[in-house]
Amino acid sequence: MSAFRLALLTAVFAPPASLLAQDLPSAAHGLKAPQKTSPHKAAGSHGPAESHPADVQGGLETITVSAERRRQSTHDVANSVTVLSGQFLQKIGAQSYADYISQVPGATFNQALPGLSTITFRGIATTAGLDQGQGTTGYFLNDIPLAEPGFAIAVPDIDTFDVARVEALRGPQSTLFGSATLGGAIDYIPNQADSSKIDAAAQSSIVGMPGHEVGYAEKGMFNIPIIKGKLAMRGVLDYRQDPGYITNRGIGTNTNTSYTRNARVSVVWTPTDKDKLAYTYLAQSSDISDDPYSLIAMPDYQKARQTEEPLRTQIQMHELRYDHDFSFATLSAMGAFLRKGKNATTDYTPYYGTSMGGGNTTLNETGDSKSMYYEVRLASRGHSRLSWLLGAAYYETWKRIEDNVSTAGVSSYLSGLYGSSVASSLTQGADSWYWGTANYDGTEKSIFGEFSYTLLKGLTVTGGARVFNAAETASTETPGYLAYASYGTSLYRSASSTSQTSALPKVALRYEPNKAMMFYFLFSEGYRFGTPNSVIYNAAYPTPTGTKSDSLMNYEVGARLNLFHHHLLLEPTLYWIDWSNMQARLLRGDGLTYGANVGSAISRGAELSATWITPIEGLTLKVNGTYDDAHTNQSVTTSGGIIAGGSQLASSPKWQFSEIMSYTVPNLSMEPTFSVIHHYRGSAPGLLGNSLMTGNYNTVDLRLSGTFHTPQGQFGASIYVNNVGNSHGITMGYDNGSALVNQYYLLPPRLIGFTLNWHL
Repeated sequence: MSAFRLALLTAVFAPPASLLAQDLPSAAHGLKAPQKTSPHKAAGSHGPAESHPADVQGGLETITVSAERRRQSTHDVANSVTVLSGQFLQKIGAQSYADYISQVPGATFNQALPGLSTITFRGIATTAGLDQGQGTTGYFLNDIPLAEPGFAIAVPDIDTFDVARVEALRGPQSTLFGSATLGGAIDYIPNQADSSKIDAAAQSSIVGMPGHEVGYAEKGMFNIPIIKGKLAMRGVLDYRQDPGYITNRGIGTNTNTSYTRNARVSVVWTPTDKDKLAYTYLAQSSDISDDPYSLIAMPDYQKARQTEEPLRTQIQMHELRYDHDFSFATLSAMGAFLRKGKNATTDYTPYYGTSMGGGNTTLNETGDSKSMYYEVRLASRGHSRLSWLLGAAYYETWKRIEDNVSTAGVSSYLSGLYGSSVASSLTQGADSWYWGTANYDGTEKSIFGEFSYTLLKGLTVTGGARVFNAAETASTETPGYLAYASYGTSLYRSASSTSQTSALPKVALRYEPNKAMMFYFLFSEGYRFGTPNSVIYNAAYPTPTGTKSDSLMNYEVGARLNLFHHHLLLEPTLYWIDWSNMQARLLRGDGLTYGANVGSAISRGAELSATWITPIEGLTLKVNGTYDDAHTNQSVTTSGGIIAGGSQLASSPKWQFSEIMSYTVPNLSMEPTFSVIHHYRGSAPGLLGNSLMTGNYNTVDLRLSGTFHTPQGQFGASIYVNNVGNSHGITMGYDNGSALVNQYYLLPPRLIGFTLNWHL
């Protein structure tokens, strides 16, 4: 059973911008031409990445990002930001997190089930999974949070087709982005509707795993001006079927085929040069026919369950945003509604089958959340010595989890134990002996601001803060046999709440001696919600009523060095993080998980991103490297045992490396390009204090692509092989105490694919 499901069952039962920006230059070292900004383009608004003429000198370029809630050159951001442009994502064939997170220094992707996989930055995590408590990484679309206060029903993994860029912010981002950004944040910036021209694109792919299934993907985009220069609409649709590769001995082979559907709509109206109204719609559904874990007691890519364990997640978002340019500042106001759903089936026979009479036991679980987010901010315009940003935000969420556990023939079994009259009150229908619910409500209210002042030529100081109130309530109903066995009643109710009001500061110094060099120092803090515990009572394993909010202080220094006439970019970063009152998801002796504050931890490390346009025409190299030492400071006694001082934090490999070598054959019309991508991930536990280690693997991907132009548009073709060495590295997993239930997730096997692209 995945720890996420254990946790949810428990809840009821109880730079420097990493430029590259990140386009690998063409054979002639050419760069895309600088784009002009429309007069109505409001500061802080989103659209395609924009290069700056002053920064393009025959080599690497600087692009515009919104990492600090305003449009800025990456050169001006005193923060650790990696920008992956849509063009770069297309070059490496990226579709989801698994394809591109390795290109972000300090980031680890914990691949498990679609919609339930997570990202960890700088080792700031106590679990590699999506658990009952609030996560440490924030996920955003156009600055709108996609991971609601408290635990997330699901984590959107948005397909990168027709995405302008993805911004990965390392280190705490709570001052501007709010809670759940202790370790960092991911912000998707999709392309918006363009009223200047008709545009269209399409992509078709076929993939196969030798010895397994064949999959495919179809994607399309269409952009149409409705009123030239004023009103436009853009739509994106895509469907992806990823091949199965798990053998479930109780059912068959290739049982974990997954299906992903995405839809996005953008409508942009610019009635004047100073006003812009934008509507964005996002819908995503992810279906996987069988949970793709392997069992430790069996060979790789194999499990043994008597029923399929499907999972479906659904996400919908509506956003309305208004930008207005005043003479002195830009106003941005936005509101969004987000809804998520989850439906999962888990075979619980290994856990309860024998104790409940020996019949097949199944958990059916549904989850639903609704969230409302509102934000308004005012950002100064121009390039005076003083710049500022002021804002306020309100976020509210309502969540409900419903679980139903049934065992074939359980009524007869319970009648034999308690008699038929008692047993009838402990079951629902013939087989269900638990049908509980959990409800969570959370709110986050905050005001925030930043001020920057240029003290001397090239030296700028920035100060900021966020004042917030975070509150959460939880209530559960535990009916049936489980309530009777634990509390002596056929229905048990519980309720709890947490609340906190506090302030977070931020201080940064940026020094730019010339256009080729920038150095910075940053101090920032992060926070996240405390979480009530609803774990079912067990006298042998006493647990706290919940967790209090934890906090984190981050100190870092970094630089961006654009050398040799913009042909070599070096982005080194050093950081030291103090994490206090740390919230952890712990494993109890009876197999259930619970939340607790477990003291303090530190994470200290170094990150380096380097991009080199070599003297060999057409050859480009990009290297990312991370060293991270993240561990607890003292021993902590828990109901599941002792977590020793110096224990490595979850999902915190000490070493990670990623390299891309790209060679474009010069002077050929189709621009054939050959790329090699290597990634190494070191080892780390999947759960704090747990013995099962993830990582410690290498992967190599190969890609050959080319493009050609016709009167009907630009066509491109790619053939590729992912995981050439067929590495079986563990991406996520926990030791739950028994070989029959210990589960782990492996890298997908070697995959061969072919993709065709077309752009008008």
